[in-house]
Amino acid sequence: MLSPRSLPVYWHLLSLDAPTVAVLWAWSFARAVHAPQSSSALAVLGLGTWLLYIADRLLDGRPGTHVELRERHIFHARHRRAFLIAGLVALAPLGWLLVIMPAAARLENACLFGAALLYFAAIHLPYPPILRRLRFPGSLAVAVIFACASAVPAWSASDAAHVDLVWIAGLFAALCWLNCASIHAWERAQPPRRWSLVSTCALAFAALTAILMTAARAHPYVFFLLGSMVASALLLFALDRDFTRAHRSDSSQEGLSPLALRILADAVLLTPLVLLLPWHTHRR
Repeated sequence: MLSPRSLPVYWHLLSLDAPTVAVLWAWSFARAVHAPQSSSALAVLGLGTWLLYIADRLLDGRPGTHVELRERHIFHARHRRAFLIAGLVALAPLGWLLVIMPAAARLENACLFGAALLYFAAIHLPYPPILRRLRFPGSLAVAVIFACASAVPAWSASDAAHVDLVWIAGLFAALCWLNCASIHAWERAQPPRRWSLVSTCALAFAALTAILMTAARAHPYVFFLLGSMVASALLLFALDRDFTRAHRSDSSQEGLSPLALRILADAVLLTPLVLLLPWHTHRR
């Protein structure tokens, strides 16, 4: 029987972290711009995100790759057959939901799926020698695709919300990049500096978003959504400062384990549960 302490670990190892974050922020975007809610669109987002993430981790963990394996890769490689079967089973409801959804929403999801395939090709396919010298901005690509995918349900449901969604999703893309950059920095072997780029960017993002909050006071859902972004950025800043202090050469502090840091890096993106959802429940 699973203990409560192991639930966050399996939330991460089973690749449920990214779908949870995507669906939560998609719901939050729809609330912020007053777009109609669509449970089928959220289901497509959750299933599609999960399938893409398990595919990415299975490809990273296959023999012959040069990726430094982490717990998530080892777990997927060890249970490859189970993940493949579960993925094939999940394709059936995903395909049915795509068939019955409006044509415009289907087109937008197809465009995002095409962008995700381009990312997979850039990351996992062998390059000609001349292209190997080029560094593919993987973290930025993941952040933009993830933010766009999270905004699609609200985008498809309301044409009037497009202007607001552009800048809100843009901010969320920056937060997602900050999340990816933090994970990359924490998983590197090099000792960190006393003040890292991650900490600087996290504080700058929090300050900019807090300024935008003052202009959104008349729109409570947007205000609390921006507050969720500020809280996530500050939590990433706190995690990065803890990592930096623990891994300095002159430090005797024992920091969080790499697995704990990886789980918390995604858990800090669940701030809408604390800031936006209670306010929405109270209003109802």
